[in-house]
Amino acid sequence: MLTLSIIVAGALVWISAVGQHIGNLTSHGAKWVMSDRSHPVSDDGFAGRSARTLRNNVESCAMYVPVAFLSLVLLQSSWATGVTAGVYAAIHTIFTLCYWLKFNSLRSLSWLVGMICNAVMAALALQGAAFPQPKQQRRSVSHAPI
Repeated sequence: MLTLSIIVAGALVWISAVGQHIGNLTSHGAKWVMSDRSHPVSDDGFAGRSARTLRNNVESCAMYVPVAFLSLVLLQSSWATGVTAGVYAAIHTIFTLCYWLKFNSLRSLSWLVGMICNAVMAALALQGAAFPQPKQQRRSVSHAPI
C-alpha cells in the first residue's frame, strides 16, 4: 500500500496539471495557451481552482513522498503505515475532486485529514530511522529423510 500511495501522489499531481491545462484551454483558448502567457490567469472559475489544486497537490506530494519513501526504504511496513498510506491516497483523490467541483467543506476536511496523514507518516518514518526493525532471520527447515 505504501508504494501505491506514492504512485497515487505523483499521479494526482500529473492529473492536476492536466486539469489546469484543460481549464486554461477552455477559459482562455488555444491562442493564450500557445502564447508566452505574459497575461496572468485569474483565480476565478475552473481554471483558477485547477491551478490551486495543482499547487496544493504539489505541496502535499513534496511533504508526503519523501517520508513515505523513507519508510519504504527502512522496511517500515506495518498496519500503521498501510492504513496511513491508504487514507492518504483516498483522501487526496477526494480532495482533488472536491476542489474541482467546489465542495469547499469536504475539500477543507480532506485537506486536514491529508495533513494528519503527512504528520503520521513523518512520525512513522522518524521512528523507523531512530529505532530500526531488526531483520528477521530466515529459519532454515531441514528435511530429515524418512
